[in-house]
Amino acid sequence: MKRIALFSVLAASLLCGSEQPYELGVTFGATSIKNEPSIKMRNRTFGLNLQLNNYEIKPRFDFEYVDIADSEAEVPTSLLKTSVNGVFDITEGNAVNPYLLGGLGYESVTNSRYGFKSHPFIQGGGGLGIGITENVKAKAELKALQILGGDKENNEFIAEVGLAMPFGGKAQPRVRQVVADSDKDGVIDRLDKCPNTPLGQSVGADGCPVVVQSVVEQAAPVSFSESECPIKTDLPDADRDGVEDSVDQCPATPCDFSVDSKGCPVKAILRIHFATNSAHITDYSMRKVRKFAKFLVDHKGSQVHITGHTDSRAPADYNMVLSKKRAESVKKALINLGVSANRLSTEGRGENDPIASNGTKQGMALNRRIEVSLTYPHAVEGGR
Repeated sequence: MKRIALFSVLAASLLCGSEQPYELGVTFGATSIKNEPSIKMRNRTFGLNLQLNNYEIKPRFDFEYVDIADSEAEVPTSLLKTSVNGVFDITEGNAVNPYLLGGLGYESVTNSRYGFKSHPFIQGGGGLGIGITENVKAKAELKALQILGGDKENNEFIAEVGLAMPFGGKAQPRVRQVVADSDKDGVIDRLDKCPNTPLGQSVGADGCPVVVQSVVEQAAPVSFSESECPIKTDLPDADRDGVEDSVDQCPATPCDFSVDSKGCPVKAILRIHFATNSAHITDYSMRKVRKFAKFLVDHKGSQVHITGHTDSRAPADYNMVLSKKRAESVKKALINLGVSANRLSTEGRGENDPIASNGTKQGMALNRRIEVSLTYPHAVEGGR
């Protein structure tokens, strides 16, 4: 069989954080080492790999053991292989994730006979990752390996399945600064209306801190019946939200609102992303939607505005329709999870409010999103 042309390892580059910086994988499968006249996958193969997720092309270090079943005397008893590979995810954030890989390695022969020698190799292939839980993925992978400098050992084919387990806590995403973003809030300087936002502050599309509309600034004299607003504390509490007046920073909050330790309505943020040209909520994003829906059901009183966004690749009018569909998709999911439709409103902004450059794949992925904001109506007359 003619030697197979394979791609070598690609330079591990730039950006794009994963939620967890490392991934440990275990695999088992079969290897074909004698491919004339046909491929015979009969040599058991066991593997262990470690992948670094904080890169667009992810470095992966592989260790494999091949137990040789071929009976001819010239074939060694076993092979030990180590390699360094680059892994490129074709899609990210989906339950099913195809990927490509290529790399360099070295194959060591044990119990070699009749001149069968150890050699370096290049390899390439592809695979499919399938999310089982948030911390466990199933993988299936096919690779072709080409020996470098050997006389007899031309090539090998490897088929493996296994599990991969991300670990290491939350990694801070690293975004390449294609254009200037001085305060590193994700909004480029030319669009940033608040250029000195503190690091870590949640901001809107204009780069300014997200402000939840609160309630009436000044408390008015109130008169309650205990059936309307029961007493929640023995301390002075004019709006009967359970927070003492001396520390209550929102002194006229309706008494049926859920409030924080400062007496102000509780807040929450939901941001999820979408695949290209899709309004489908992925399994990964649906976990966030369920958590947000539970928050809304548990904490009454807020109005919820859902805004859909797109990247800039399609025509502007098409993007406007798609962004509205994304917002409506989230609204429908929240209603199905028990949130009242009367609390929900939607808006499509199309490509108008990017939070990253549309000149990169990663920037476009960040722009394909929805953002949800909570507002609270003003207290009705009498502070109730």
